[in-house]
Amino acid sequence: MRDIKITIVVPIYNVAPYITDCIQSIMSQTYPGKMECLLIDDCGTDNSMEIVEGILKSYQGKIDFKICHHDRNRGLSAARNTGINHATGEYIYFLDSDDEITSDCIEKLSSPLNKEAYDFVIGGYRITGIKHSAPPLLLADGMALKDLNIMQDYYDGKWYMMVCGKLCNLSFLRKNQLLFEEGLIHEDELWSFQLACLAQSMYVVNQETYIYKIREGSITMNQKTQERKAAAFQKIIGCMADFLLKRNIKSKYAYLKLFGMLVVLDNRLPEWTCLNQYEQNKIIIPLRKSVGRIPFSMRLSCCLIDIKKLILYGSVILPVCLYRSYNRLVNCLILYCKSK
Repeated sequence: MRDIKITIVVPIYNVAPYITDCIQSIMSQTYPGKMECLLIDDCGTDNSMEIVEGILKSYQGKIDFKICHHDRNRGLSAARNTGINHATGEYIYFLDSDDEITSDCIEKLSSPLNKEAYDFVIGGYRITGIKHSAPPLLLADGMALKDLNIMQDYYDGKWYMMVCGKLCNLSFLRKNQLLFEEGLIHEDELWSFQLACLAQSMYVVNQETYIYKIREGSITMNQKTQERKAAAFQKIIGCMADFLLKRNIKSKYAYLKLFGMLVVLDNRLPEWTCLNQYEQNKIIIPLRKSVGRIPFSMRLSCCLIDIKKLILYGSVILPVCLYRSYNRLVNCLILYCKSK
């Protein structure tokens, strides 16, 4: 068995009621190899870090715990980037400080790496707390994917976009400058899309390794939250288009994922915001023009994969002035068909 050093990154911000369980789940790992845990102090206002320091003071185990301090609150993305920059392991694992991992999490996820240095290994998870639907892992345990199949299965929703639950090759992340966009909510959406575009190998451990804890009120969607979500989607779509063009991504399913995000934002803007039609157009039309930078031949070939995709995303091959009208027509047809 290879002695693969693993780095666990835990951003910490105002999680005093949960941080003890989180750290204890790390301390209980059965993985026999070298491990370090980077605890990123993101300058919260509660006593989370005092609790952390108290736990570490009495710890006698083999895991090397280190605290990295920010000089001000910078957000989850910046905390994860600090982890990437300071990690010394071969593989890196992101754990949210209000969640936990199973005791055999790292042991299970690292086991396939004895045969091949996959770009990332994805594990299963379970949800605790209030009932809430979450994207499943639909790939078989023990499955290995290569190259373009990774993006296609991501587009098809067969593996989840949540950052946590994945053991990633640190050299792969650094080589591809796969960092998190700072100042962005729903940052997992953009990062996992980029991961799916760039990864050339992944392995599936479809067993529970991550414990995703959803608390009462954590998924409340008030008007302000919905508006922030709309603003985040707006930025994510722009970043996705820039990324595809800059990295010269070849996968048609990567472009279809972008088209789908644009259509979702267009259809959900009336629900997420109080904007009138003119104000909505001021958001959608520039994004449509941004997508229009993608060569017409690529947009057309993506939509011609099958008839369903041509209908759903055909608006991206039309002139910008017809984009919203076409999407509204398709949406009405879908609603009509569902009512029959």
